[in-house]
Amino acid sequence: MSINIDSGLWQCFKTGRTGNFTSFYAHAENLSYFRAQRDLAIKNFDYLGEDIHIDERPHAQLELDTSELYPITINSGNSNDPTMLDAWSFLFGRGLFNELYEEEEPFYLCKEGTFQNRIIIPFTYLGTVFYYQGRSIYGEKPKYLNPSTEVAPKPSEILYPYDEEEDLLVVCEGPLDALSLHLRGINATCTMGSSISPTQAEMLSTFKGTIIMGYDNDEAGQRGVDKFDRLRKERRMEPFEVCFPPSGHKDWNSAHIANFDLDSHITRNSMEYNDDYRLRHLLEKL
Repeated sequence: MSINIDSGLWQCFKTGRTGNFTSFYAHAENLSYFRAQRDLAIKNFDYLGEDIHIDERPHAQLELDTSELYPITINSGNSNDPTMLDAWSFLFGRGLFNELYEEEEPFYLCKEGTFQNRIIIPFTYLGTVFYYQGRSIYGEKPKYLNPSTEVAPKPSEILYPYDEEEDLLVVCEGPLDALSLHLRGINATCTMGSSISPTQAEMLSTFKGTIIMGYDNDEAGQRGVDKFDRLRKERRMEPFEVCFPPSGHKDWNSAHIANFDLDSHITRNSMEYNDDYRLRHLLEKL
């Protein structure tokens, strides 16, 4: 095999697999991509003689200052604040509260600044918010707003938190879809849109279970699935499966609202993404 010392890119001539140095270390040490990132950071600072403490978290931490934000919980429906009630109504109407038990501050409301009148959707890992996205309440454009890259990673470098020890992982487009699946007991993540990046593919390359691409059933979603197929072949990842949201529902959250049995739907309709699948998909469009 060969490794480019400057770029960290590697290629195995026996298997044809390629990737960056983090994924190489992850495969060699049988670690998740996130854990490999952490260990390499520690080793690097040890080598430089620096004293550093790094917590168990998957990405560089984004310090979300919640002091100016207002937590939204299932009990916020009792608020006298009209904006808070509108935010609560949106989340409750989308079925995004866990009604079995109250989570501690699962969402926030921002009332001023760049994210004014937006619901803040936190990405939390081991109790730490490492990213967030703002969803407009009153139709502000864009509908979804990400933090500046001056203070946070690029959206293409982020995956919604998921359980790396599960047997399967559904990859969808947005965090509300991933959260909807989580509430149904289904392991899921999102790629912040329908175009998966090479960095996100690298992150997924260390997942040992079955990956199911669950993008929206439209042309953009299909292009995203095709792109992941190219990226996973470059990395010699195992074939993946595809399962679109149930017919009649534009996304997973829509089906979740309708109380659709998503677990059974995924079990029955997931298919390996291969030539037979692509041919069948083309015939269905004729």
